[in-house]
Amino acid sequence: MKKIANNNGRIYSMKIGINGTGLTGRSIVKLLYLEKEFQDIELGQINGRSMTIEALRDRLIYSSSQGHSKLHVEVDKDKEELIIEGRRVKYTTCPNPEEIQWLPEVELVIEATGKFRDISNESNNPKRHFQAPNNNIKAVVISAPGKGGLEDYMWAATPNLKTELRELIEKGDPFIIGGASCTTTATVPIVDTLDEAFGMESCYLTTVHAVTRSQDILDGSKGWSGMDTQLHTTGATKSTNRVLRKSIPMDGIAFRTSDKAGSFVQIDAILKKTPTKEEILEAFKNSKYANYLSYSNVTNPPSSYIRGDHNMVMLIPDEIVHVSKGRIVVRGLYDNEEGYAAHFLRLVNFIIKELEG
Repeated sequence: MKKIANNNGRIYSMKIGINGTGLTGRSIVKLLYLEKEFQDIELGQINGRSMTIEALRDRLIYSSSQGHSKLHVEVDKDKEELIIEGRRVKYTTCPNPEEIQWLPEVELVIEATGKFRDISNESNNPKRHFQAPNNNIKAVVISAPGKGGLEDYMWAATPNLKTELRELIEKGDPFIIGGASCTTTATVPIVDTLDEAFGMESCYLTTVHAVTRSQDILDGSKGWSGMDTQLHTTGATKSTNRVLRKSIPMDGIAFRTSDKAGSFVQIDAILKKTPTKEEILEAFKNSKYANYLSYSNVTNPPSSYIRGDHNMVMLIPDEIVHVSKGRIVVRGLYDNEEGYAAHFLRLVNFIIKELEG
């Protein structure tokens, strides 16, 4: 794969495109420019569906949930381009994937709208990206769990990740994969580490999630407002097993709150062994997730200090509890926007390297 030199003289891999300018899409953009870990990924184009280019500029800089960004963003209205940290990014506004005029250099698309992720549903099928005129897209990676039989993948978690991706690439056809969810990203290292170290018979997941766009501001058709604590099912239990290629008996529940950023996860697990707290912490520190975990015993509300934590989950050591023989509870916090986006980009970075061969 030919390398691309940007106007700063730095060398990047193939260019990527992003479809969607919601919280996740904008978090991905900011991380690409502000975090050294992702500097080899070159963003060529953003499709915002309906958001104006000026509105996107403002939202990349200012966020009520993530705070003021250090990103420097300008607008070239004549060329319909954003200038982000001195680098030009094409901006388009097409509601339908098949109508997006992707730049020829864009070979991987991040589908971040949350809408196009079901290959069994024609209107929400991400395959519509491959119908775009004169596109060179080799892969679509969804920043959400896939539906309709799509496999979910996660960096550092999915067994045989390299082998499975090589099989997709060597078929020679454009492919689509799911990138799981923020809650799954926080759940996976806890569940997998406990299972690998001590054997897991079953577990129950409880998550308290920050507010999302799907919640009404006032009482609406859903029967409650964004100011209420809302009770939901969670797909993270199924997604966790899909990512890990396991079949651990799991169930769970999700509470949606009005908190703007920062979410909580609790795993109530039945283990085959009864480890001490010290043994559990040692298992995490020796796990394959060690570089993507943080630790804190701070008891402030999550949004006051979890923002900007780019790990999969922030474990709370003091909240590891032995309930009874073989039954333990592990609790953690996660940044459901930037934390998820960072680990999702680790997967994207790996896919780009594999596509380059």
